[in-house]
Order: sequence, then C-alpha cells, then structure tokens
Amino acid sequence: MNHVLNITATNTPAVVERLLQVTRYRGYELAGLQLTPRSDAKSLNITLTVSGDKPIHLLTSQLHKLYDVQQLELVSAELAVLSA
Repeated sequence: MNHVLNITATNTPAVVERLLQVTRYRGYELAGLQLTPRSDAKSLNITLTVSGDKPIHLLTSQLHKLYDVQQLELVSAELAVLSA
C-alpha cells in the first residue's frame, strides 16, 4: 500500500536523514521523495511517498514527534488491489 505525506519541516542539515531513519525503523520503504525550499528559506516542503503493509498511523505518529517537523498531512493512501 502506498501513502503520500506532505511535510513542512525546518531546513536543517539532518532533517531528511531523520525522516528517512524513522521511515525505515517503522518498516516502510521509500517510494518517492520531493524537496522544495519555501520562500523564507528556513523551511522545506517535503513530499514523502512510502509503501508498506503496516497501518500508516504507526509512521505518522512518530514523524509528528520529530522537532524539525512543523506540519504533516496524509494526502492519500492507495489501497492495494488483491487479485483472486
């Protein structure tokens, strides 16, 4: 199952590394990553696409705890279609 998260985070040297570590520790695979600096250059807009079978709240609850994360929004959760 793929999930798309929009994240606004402080523009620090280690912010992307922290996001990816939490993603890996929670058992999700990275499917896509897009970084865009905001106009104030102190923040980043990050679009993180992850895939995994675990409930997405396990990841989002941990990402919310990161002090660099200012805002987090689950944009979509694509359901995997099982063929019988």
